[in-house]
Amino acid sequence: MKKNLFIWLLSFITCSSVYAYDDNVVSKLSNYANYSWFKNKDVSYSETNQELDIRSVDYTNKDLSKYSAESISFDSGTLFPSDINKWPANFDPYQIMEIHKNPGLNVRLLHEHGIDGTGISMAIIDQTLSPHNEYNDNLVYYEEFLAHKSYEGEMHSSAVSSIAVGKTVGVAPKAKLYYFAADIIDGQFQNDEQKSRTSKYYAAALDKIIEINESLPENEKIVVVSVSAAPDWSRDPEIWKAALEKAKQDGIFVTTTSIDKEYGFNDNGVYRSVLADPNDFQSYRKTNWQSNRTLPEDVQKKTLCFPMDHRTTAAPNGINDYVHYANGGWSWMKPFEAGMYVLAKQVKPSVTPEEFFNVGLETGYYSESAQCVLVNPVELIKKLQQ
Repeated sequence: MKKNLFIWLLSFITCSSVYAYDDNVVSKLSNYANYSWFKNKDVSYSETNQELDIRSVDYTNKDLSKYSAESISFDSGTLFPSDINKWPANFDPYQIMEIHKNPGLNVRLLHEHGIDGTGISMAIIDQTLSPHNEYNDNLVYYEEFLAHKSYEGEMHSSAVSSIAVGKTVGVAPKAKLYYFAADIIDGQFQNDEQKSRTSKYYAAALDKIIEINESLPENEKIVVVSVSAAPDWSRDPEIWKAALEKAKQDGIFVTTTSIDKEYGFNDNGVYRSVLADPNDFQSYRKTNWQSNRTLPEDVQKKTLCFPMDHRTTAAPNGINDYVHYANGGWSWMKPFEAGMYVLAKQVKPSVTPEEFFNVGLETGYYSESAQCVLVNPVELIKKLQQ
């Protein structure tokens, strides 16, 4: 597939800008994560994920040469071997960090033409969030629904926020972000996995989103909520389902990792090679942990996929710190999907989740190696503009 798609004249231009309803919203965020204890921690290679996680680890006097560049997760605090001969072959961490700030699939081509989420509001429900220059300017609201207060930002929250709206790594870098920190684990049942999972905090956050929307002008309402979790897989799924139904009735698209059960959509995430061009559709394939799974071809062609692995995101331990994840999991796919829905809403305010998915499948790039239809952001937006 050609990497460079032709440029067209935009038929939709908006002049509104990102701004904060509350100038002090960033001051409400959690402290930066303290990764100092990572420095000398023991690390081991994960055969399942084919990953070596050395975020903020001191590897100055160690040997990385036996590992592949494909397998290494690292961050701004990682100290690499002082002897470059002890680095993996073709491994340039600085180049890798920069390459994978690009969301990929020509999303930045849309940004160049003003399709960047300007004037559109979205929400995220996830863990506690610390400040970062990637998304601070996008934040217009922050609230916590927690069983136990966490004073540090989490890696999950910084990643999903930056993938969605990050100014350099995000899919919708000019969108407004309402953020809700919520627990999905109830600490009093730590020894029982099923009982420990509760949807009540996520449901409370979603109810608050619905309440906020009632007070917003029509053109400023929250259109999508990104949830990198499955609240319905809990001891009290009925609480989440009730909140979700209200959100649907109010026209809010809530994308979770149980979207197949909640909307009947098939989606998935895909892996891209570490040294490949993120805009090259042929560089994507099945993830490492799905390598042994084979889907029937008719299911593949009904599954819309979004980039997931080898992503550089904001890190929770510093305002300008970044982290490169070799593997992301569905958690990193959800904010990309939500960000694309934001862009779709920018060019066609009447678009529905059903139309978004149908057009995504119609205009996407079918990949045998990924076993799904890769979303084609440029073609998706062009089709919605017609």
